[in-house]
Amino acid sequence: MSENSPAACLDVSGIVVHAAPGSAERLREALESIAGATVHAVSAEGKIVVTLESDSEEGAMRLFERVRALPGAESVAMVFHQVETDPDEEL
Repeated sequence: MSENSPAACLDVSGIVVHAAPGSAERLREALESIAGATVHAVSAEGKIVVTLESDSEEGAMRLFERVRALPGAESVAMVFHQVETDPDEEL
């Protein structure tokens, strides 16, 4: 890595998205179409567990805002956030 190149970074956020009544399935599909978003679970009550991965904090915030703007997303809460400055290095 050269002195001027940015350090590798992996920004991981865990979020819970609360879907409006009747829109959980449509919202799950929309979430799955977003690069960097992974849906892990959908409850009967419409709560959707998602991880967001980006290569920067700014990118993570753009993903978060994109999720908040999805039709049927009543609320979005970040429940976990971690930045790995050297994602290739094993912990």
